[in-house]
Formats: sequence, C-alpha cells, structure tokens
Amino acid sequence: MDSEAAASIRESSVREAPSLFTASGISSWARSLRSPQPSVSGQEESQTGTAGKSTFARFTGGLGLRLSPKDPVSDENAEGTSTAAQPGVFGSITQGLVDSSRSAVKAVQVKARHIVSQNKRRYQEGGFDLDMTYITENIIAMGFPAGDMSSGFFGYVEGFYRNHMEEVIKFFETHHKGRYKVYNLCSERLYDASLFEGKVACFPFDDHNCPPIQLIISFCQSAYSWLKEDIENVVVVHCKAGMARTGLMISSLLLYLKFFPTAEESIDYYNQKRCLDGKGLVLPSQIRYVKYFERILTYSNGENQPGRRCMLRGFRLHRCPYWIRPSITISDHNGVLFSTKKHPRTKDLSPEDFWFSAPKKGIMVFALPGEPGLTEVAGDFKIHFHDRQGDFYCWLNTTLSENRKILDTSDLDGFDKRKLPSPGFQVEVVMIDYNGTIPTKTRTESENKESNAGSGTGPGPSDGGAATPDKSKGSGSQDKDDVFSDSDGEDNESSKNREARALSGGTETATTAARGPQTGTTPEQIASVTRGTEQLSLRSEGPKQAPAANEVKTDGGSGTGLGLDISKDSTTNDFKAIAADASVFTFGDDEDYESE
Repeated sequence: MDSEAAASIRESSVREAPSLFTASGISSWARSLRSPQPSVSGQEESQTGTAGKSTFARFTGGLGLRLSPKDPVSDENAEGTSTAAQPGVFGSITQGLVDSSRSAVKAVQVKARHIVSQNKRRYQEGGFDLDMTYITENIIAMGFPAGDMSSGFFGYVEGFYRNHMEEVIKFFETHHKGRYKVYNLCSERLYDASLFEGKVACFPFDDHNCPPIQLIISFCQSAYSWLKEDIENVVVVHCKAGMARTGLMISSLLLYLKFFPTAEESIDYYNQKRCLDGKGLVLPSQIRYVKYFERILTYSNGENQPGRRCMLRGFRLHRCPYWIRPSITISDHNGVLFSTKKHPRTKDLSPEDFWFSAPKKGIMVFALPGEPGLTEVAGDFKIHFHDRQGDFYCWLNTTLSENRKILDTSDLDGFDKRKLPSPGFQVEVVMIDYNGTIPTKTRTESENKESNAGSGTGPGPSDGGAATPDKSKGSGSQDKDDVFSDSDGEDNESSKNREARALSGGTETATTAARGPQTGTTPEQIASVTRGTEQLSLRSEGPKQAPAANEVKTDGGSGTGLGLDISKDSTTNDFKAIAADASVFTFGDDEDYESE
C-alpha cells in the first residue's frame, strides 16, 4: 500500500510540475537559449544564394557596401530570421546594438557624402539623396557611381562617401528606365557597363587637364545621336567629382545643341545649374577649350582641323619676381616632348642658370641658343612650370592659337594656389610655323635681306663686327619670329642707330663705296660673312665661338660686338656663353616691343 501511494504521489507531482521537465518543455527551453549555428546559417545562406559571401562582404553589407548592386538584399531578411530566433535578452541587446550601429553609420555616410559634394547641388527627392543635377531636362551631371568592385578597391570604398552604384541604378530604373545613356569621362575609374544595361560610353581624359579637341567633337556627336532617337532620352555625364571635366563636356554639348551662342553663356549657365556658388567649371585651360570648340563650330562647321605644325621657340616671363624661376616640361597626349630636367643642355643646370634676365627690367627669357627651338608641337600640348612656390601650367592648341600667346595669371592653371602673389605676372609663349627646314630657310632669307640692307642705307658687311650684330638683330625685326632675343633695349637701340646712320647719309655710304673696290667686296663675300655671323650666334658650343668672332673682326677690321661679349663671359659655362653672345634671341617683331 505504501509503495502504491508513493508511486501515485510521484505521478501526480510530475503531472503538476512545470512542463520544463517534459520533452516539449526541454526543447522549448533549448530553443530560447539557442544561438545561430554556423552550419545552419551556412545552409540558410546557400539557400538564399549567398553561400559565396566572404566575411568582408558580410561585414561591409551592414555598411551598405555590397560587392555588387546585383547581389540580393538579404540584410533585412537575415535580421528578421535572427530576431525570430533570438527572442531572449541576449538577442534583443544584440539587435539593438546592430540597429544603432547601422543608424550611426548611415548618419556618418550621409554627412560624408554632403561634405564631399561640397558646393554642388544634390538631387533630394523621392527618397533619393544623390550628387546629381539636371542641367536640362535631358542632360544630367553627376558624381562617379562608386561602391562596385568592378571599379577597383578604391572605387568600392568610395561608395561610402560618393554616389553609391546601387542607388544610382535604382534612380535611373525608376525615372528613366530604358531611356538613359551614361558617359564616363574618368581615365582613372571604370566599371562594368552591364550595370547600366550596357548603355555606357567612355570618353576619358585626366583630371585637371583638357581633352583632345577631337574627343570633344566625338562626345557631342554621340550625345546628339542618342538624344535625337527619342524625345525622352537623357544623357548622364560624370567624371570623378562630376564638376570640372563634366562641365567642360556639357558646356560644349550645350553649344553643339545651340542652347547658347557663346562659350561664356554656356559655361555660366552650367555653373549656375550645377553649383550653389556658381563655381563649377573654373580651370582656365578647360574654359579655354570650350572657347576653342565655339570657334570650331563657328568657323569650321564643327569639323576638327589638322594640327598646325609649329616649333616652340621659348618663353618670356614678364614682370617676373626673383622667386619665380621654374623648370619646364612640354607634353602632349602621347607623352613628354621636352623637359629641362632631361635635356642634355639643361639637365645639369639649376633653373637660375638657364633663365636669362633681359635688359628690360622684370623680363626673364628661356630658350636653347643654337637650336631651332625647344620642341615641335602640333595640335594640343601642355606647358608645365615646376616652381618651388607651386606648379602652374596651361593647355594650348597650335591650330587655334596665335604664334605669340601672352597668358595672364588668370589664364594659368594652379597659379591662384601659389604661396606668394605675383601681380602683373605674364607668360609669353612663342612659336613659329615649322615644316622641318626652317633654319635653312630663314638663313637664306636673312642673307638676301641683309645683302640688300648692306648695299642700301646702312654700312656694308665689310664695315666689321660692329655692324654684324645689328644685322643679325635686324633680320629679327624684318623676319617675324626669325630671331629670338631677350634684349629689348639692345634691339631698340640698334634700330635707332640704323636710323641715325641712314639719316647721316653720305659719309658712311661714301666710305663703303670707296672701300668696296679696295677690298674686292662682292655679293658672294657679303653672303659668306653673313653666314659666318649667323653660325657664330647659333653655334651651340662656347669654346668654338671665339675663332668665329675673330674671323668676323678680321674681315671687317674694327668691331666691338660679339667678341667683347664672349670675352666677358669666357669664364661662364657653355650655355651662358652662348646666350651672352647672341643677346639671346628676339621673339617676334621689334616694333611690338618698341610700342610697349
């Protein structure tokens, strides 16, 4: 009896006890404490198509940085699953931390994107917040769509603070599905064109630089072809920041589509639409290229002309303070054409040694004595000045520029960022038309003109070394851009001396006439003396100049020209001796400098 009563009491106590000790109670208790198992989560991921996700991808997924915008959005579903599986205190705390972290990261991300976009107008409608602006109803400017691994690691990371590829795709699929075409101007960033259904065209050129003229024309023709296919089509133009390079191309496109008659109006309109402060396209060279394109539309009906072959003779720096002594690099879109750091004549010299001071105060001159010029250029080329206080540079086009181009500080890229101000500073770029045979051609012309001058008003070639420098400089005043000298004062003085001698008339003419028969002067001798003189001023090696100068002196008797200069600089290096000999070469017409 006692044993039966005890058994019945135990059975009743078991029935009355909590269900914790039953099988169902134990399983429910275990479920409340169960944490996600790696194998289970792995199976779930494989079922949802994310088994291939790396730890890095799962981590950055919480920051809104997926490896590809085409990846399924499983973050919220995963959250729901884990929430359902973690009803306990630990799960609630974890979920709260994740949510707060996401909110904090999102806030930082939005703030970073607004800081990076700076003064640009953003599109903030319909839940979108993008660095994007409608310039017209059919032309959109935007920043680079980052955040995809196809644009490289840095392009992927930039998705945190630039337009994210996923949001950009979502925007165009929402508002312009099947009606948009993207134009990528970046040379440093690419991405998978299939992300935009293959409607991507690339017209790349470097940041803070100018494109080839032909690239602008091709871009405008491509955009126009797309726009005319359907009235609802839009073109989307972007570079990295979506401002300067984008502005150059869109301003050119507005001109091509005849929205505006002038480059200034087109640029101003773009700047006002794209930026809050109206400072979008501000780089001088890029503005210059929009003006170049305007001229092509006006005078060439939008057709690019072959690049004019020119020889870049050298540079003058006007109102140049002592702290500006730059080294120089000339390049085009194919590479470096000339560099003072690599040229055999200048690579071992400091900039202070190859810039020469002209007699006219505040003018510095750079050229290569004895050579036709620095380098041949045709079409687009870049001049980069490397200076201790900050680099500055410019892009020019030979076909659309004159042979003598004077650039103010407002025409030079990067000059406004220099540490020291230089009021009134100007760079003069001097070129001449070039066909590969200019030195011989100009020498022949100089001989003919000097022969005529010698038999006319001035002293003859047999008059000696004093007349020889005048003639070499005189050819510069008669032949535009023929000679290249830094001496304004000497040029003007020599021309005045020639005028005075011409006015004095009979004395020197009679002397020359009387001296002619005695010395047997003939036109052939005149040409020979002239050639000797030019060889003297153009010879590249200093030690060889002294005998040539003596020959000229012997031929004429008394002279105080080139020989004195050479003896004065006999202790200087080769480069300085040559420069001192030639009065360093005139740029253009003497009359132009006399008018100054």
